[in-house]
Amino acid sequence: MSFNKLLKKAVLFLFAMSMLLEQMMFLQGNTAFADTNSYQLVAKNGILELYVNPKYGYFKVVDKRSGSVWFSNPEKWREDKIAAGSTRMQMASQLSIRFTDVTSTIQIANAYVNSVLKKGLKIKRIKDGFVATYTFKKEGFVIPVAYTIKDDYLNVDILVNQIKETKKDKYKLVSIMLLPFFGAAAIGENGYMVVPDGCGALINFNNNKGQETYTQRIYGADFGIVPDFQGYVTQAARLPVFGMKKENSGFLAVITKGDGKAVLNANTSGSKSSYNNIFAEFIMREYDMVTLKEKQWDERSFNIFEEKLPNVDKFSIRYYFLDSKNADYVAMAKKYREYLIREKGLKREEDEKSVPVYIEFYGSMKKPKYILGIPVNATIPLTTFEDAQEIVRQVKSMGVSDVVVKFVGWMKNGVYYNLPLLATPEGVLGGKKQLENVLEYFQKANVKTYLDVDFVLFRTGTLTYLRNKVATKSMKKVPAQLWRYSPPIFYKDDSYPVLYLISPHYTNEIVQRFLARSNINYFKNISISSMSTMLYSDFGTRPVNRYQTENVFLQAIDSLSKRFRNILLTNPNGYLLQKASEIVDVPIYSSKFLIEDAEIPFYQMVIRGYVPYSMPSVNFYTNEWMWKLKALETGSAIKFTWTARNEDELKETLLENLYSSNYRMWLGDLKEYYKELYPTLRLIKGKEIVEHKIIKKGVVKVVYDGGVEILLNYTSKPQKIENLEVAAQSYKVVVKR
Repeated sequence: MSFNKLLKKAVLFLFAMSMLLEQMMFLQGNTAFADTNSYQLVAKNGILELYVNPKYGYFKVVDKRSGSVWFSNPEKWREDKIAAGSTRMQMASQLSIRFTDVTSTIQIANAYVNSVLKKGLKIKRIKDGFVATYTFKKEGFVIPVAYTIKDDYLNVDILVNQIKETKKDKYKLVSIMLLPFFGAAAIGENGYMVVPDGCGALINFNNNKGQETYTQRIYGADFGIVPDFQGYVTQAARLPVFGMKKENSGFLAVITKGDGKAVLNANTSGSKSSYNNIFAEFIMREYDMVTLKEKQWDERSFNIFEEKLPNVDKFSIRYYFLDSKNADYVAMAKKYREYLIREKGLKREEDEKSVPVYIEFYGSMKKPKYILGIPVNATIPLTTFEDAQEIVRQVKSMGVSDVVVKFVGWMKNGVYYNLPLLATPEGVLGGKKQLENVLEYFQKANVKTYLDVDFVLFRTGTLTYLRNKVATKSMKKVPAQLWRYSPPIFYKDDSYPVLYLISPHYTNEIVQRFLARSNINYFKNISISSMSTMLYSDFGTRPVNRYQTENVFLQAIDSLSKRFRNILLTNPNGYLLQKASEIVDVPIYSSKFLIEDAEIPFYQMVIRGYVPYSMPSVNFYTNEWMWKLKALETGSAIKFTWTARNEDELKETLLENLYSSNYRMWLGDLKEYYKELYPTLRLIKGKEIVEHKIIKKGVVKVVYDGGVEILLNYTSKPQKIENLEVAAQSYKVVVKR
């Protein structure tokens, strides 16, 4: 064994022993523990009161409307019969931290043991609340957190720009777990936690899954970090929210700043403690793993970290407390929508009549070909502009009154290839003249058309914008590569082309160049798929973190909105919702993590009546009856992804997932789906979901504003729902006026 490995093991052993001794000392006798009832009133308004225990940092919020009391820490944490060691200490802490030492190993410390009991806590009263400053003396961290109340919410700010690292040569801060046990529910309490996984999901209290943990990063992975191995993840958490309903009270937490740097965590009672808890963790330094070969037979892996803390003033969460009569997940979605309306400018949809079928066309792609034995990158047409016109003509002739078209890969060289510097229609699809003719036809036929432009992904640069110059950099200081991962083994598959990400430093410059150099008079509406869903850092010489990238993308969309009438987003992250004219691919499923107990249409409940939306393309689902029920439960328009030719060319390309995209296979099905589903979808057009109830597993009732009820039976047997029998794997629509 190498000296480095022996040293690392010795350091870890000594650290673990010191932590154990400290905890044993603190646990001896009751004198080490706080009187959790010693609270002082520090702020109040017409709805809330905020109290703090100045010695130990415990606080509570009293909701005067209902009398509900929300504690920062479980009052009876000392009596927990399950929790032990670090978990028990975390229950007494308002925050815990992860930090790295000189061996690049990540360690955990909690505020109770490492700050409060070492007299490292200072409480300072401020307007509407207090600031708690936690000093971790041994680790050399000073972390101030502000707690204030306003209206019906508690606002919590990690004052990032005031964090100090006094032993940076030894320890660096990696993340902060904020209020890990705020509002935690004991084993004897009823309720659930709400997570924004995909469409949304519930985690029931005490669900006998205590060994499972929910952990999901808001807005998905950071694509600036390139893992060698990537597991299969079906959905992302697109909304920066989480919630809890406990007995007759509840809260909705909205991460209002630092959302792109947040990870959500949740646990149910069982293996770790007797409590059900949910909280956010903020990444202060991203990290990646590097593997070095010291000798031919000896590899050494270690973590590398960002050098500096985020250049931002604060990371913030609001805990909105809900009225006791409306504390369920429907009320949580409504509260988040109110926040978006009041503070982000979300507006009601203007078109109150049309319920379109969405059709996504893929135009062309690049593929290696051998011509006279010489390999060349040939452009393969998948759907020409004339094809698109003929397909829409056939769809309209079947009686489909409203159609919205999204056209991907219409620009020169097709999808995922060029930097978007010039809006030049691809010649093999028919060129500019043919595109203009098709757009004119669509306009006369009342077909709204969105042309997709990718301001994120590319494969090749230009003389002005060399790839190595404009590509975002990984933590290894080289262009971050977006790989395809082999489904059976989840490792990088080098038989497919590698994609690159445009650095946030160049995003707005390229957007402005696109607008200045492109003749865009012939199309009025733009789709920006990749920018909707992808968020990443640039770890180059001029670092950009994910939170800063959010603002870059918002600026870019503001520039585009000045030139384009409508903007189509694809399964967008929450910070973009108010920018969308329409949204496609809103998820109808969650990831179905083992800890989750039910799916709910939380995402749809937030935007329904404000932004028109579709579900993901139905021609990629195998279970027809399931997605039909989901379409009605979520109030989603249907969407297809189609190609017209050369489907055999899709194999072993980045578009091989379009295996069932030949439109000829789906025209008859579209006619059938439209006839069955759209009469109901028109009934609920623009209507909010005012009630959603899981009567029992697989049996759901949805009520839309205006009196339309949809009873859904996902089970394999007929079910009685409110005196109506609903056939297996079917539904009934009840109109109450």
